[in-house]
Amino acid sequence: MVERPPTWRGQPYVLTYLLLDREPSAGDLVALQRWATEAGMPNARAIPPSLLEWSSLFNPRFFDAVAAEHDDVAERRLELSAAAAMEPQRLARFWLESVLFLAGVTLSAAIVQSRHSPGTIASKYDRLWEAGSLATGDDVAPELAPLDLRAAVKALDEDAALATVDRLLAIRRLFLASLATLAPPGGHEADGTQVETMAARPLPEDLAGRFGFVDDLRRDCGDGLRAVIVYGSSVSSEDFADYDVLVVVDEPETLLRRIAGQSPTWRGKELNVGVYSPDELVAMQRLSGDNLAEYGVCVWGEALVVRKPAAPLLARNFSFGVVRQRQQLGMLSRAISEPVGDGPDDRRNLHEYFVKIPANVAKGTFGALGERRSKEDVHAWMRERIGFDAPAAQASVVAGDPVLPLATASLATGAVLRALNDQVGIVGPHRERHEESENP
Repeated sequence: MVERPPTWRGQPYVLTYLLLDREPSAGDLVALQRWATEAGMPNARAIPPSLLEWSSLFNPRFFDAVAAEHDDVAERRLELSAAAAMEPQRLARFWLESVLFLAGVTLSAAIVQSRHSPGTIASKYDRLWEAGSLATGDDVAPELAPLDLRAAVKALDEDAALATVDRLLAIRRLFLASLATLAPPGGHEADGTQVETMAARPLPEDLAGRFGFVDDLRRDCGDGLRAVIVYGSSVSSEDFADYDVLVVVDEPETLLRRIAGQSPTWRGKELNVGVYSPDELVAMQRLSGDNLAEYGVCVWGEALVVRKPAAPLLARNFSFGVVRQRQQLGMLSRAISEPVGDGPDDRRNLHEYFVKIPANVAKGTFGALGERRSKEDVHAWMRERIGFDAPAAQASVVAGDPVLPLATASLATGAVLRALNDQVGIVGPHRERHEESENP
């Protein structure tokens, strides 16, 4: 049990870590979480051995804290391949970048699709507070100190009269300022990262006519529109549930206010709209796990995007996967300790989203390798390689109790990471550990 210092909530926060001695089955994981709940253990989080090992790279402060109390943990440390290698201090910052990116990238949807609740807002405060804490004291991200994130979060929390859209826009400003500070826009750099122009071109025959909503977006955005970029399953698959769209405009907050809560659709399918200024898009791309020009399609205008080498992209996708698996295990704990009732609850959509995470991790990593795989191909790969049936898990979580599908999906995320690493070899045993295994 770990008691964290008071945050913006004004009280300490207790977490219970359950360190497992073997990889669990989904049934094991559910039984373990139920046992912890019944025993009154607050905020229980199961940590399988594989997740602890991944943490040595992608959540090193957690790994080091566990290693300080358990003598056998240090020998489980991993290291990145030479092409993606980072100094220990950089690894802690890499984790922070991933956490902030994953929390910040959903803010447009929170505003446009009204995907928010008091719990959603509180989780954003938590991420910003943690970033503010890491700006002082341990040199993880000292450049964030001028933003005074903790004071900003407290001020937002105490302003009860602030309208929800204004609150979300203020949170968005804090996230984007943090991300721009951690990864400022730039041009050609020594690590091989480059900024290039992505421009609209005639669509291939199989996509022609699929994105007729562009004219509506142009009307809504007015003269400040710079580009419309589509990506995701609407580009790579014949069968898709919605459209993922990036809109690049001069004044993103103006557009977000105009379309807040509208949940736009096209031909019966939702438009998941992300809204950014040109500089914001470049900053976000610097921290993303993809090269947008390789898997997206610009259907109107042009915008600067970032192209990154494969090794850092792979490391970023593995980092995202570890962060997401930790979040899945947290969601499982909450689903068991606080079951969803019959009334409206924002977690229903979250449960469905969290079951999709293994596929998202796989698809993103394949994208880092330059492979634009369809959703169907990714699902087939997971069935073959790790025995996880994503459509069946999604149907299960929608139809009934989410607990077992969430447990299965959380373990599938770990299995996806292991299977992908077998293919790309981005992570291996720490050098000292490897040498010991060769010379017993």
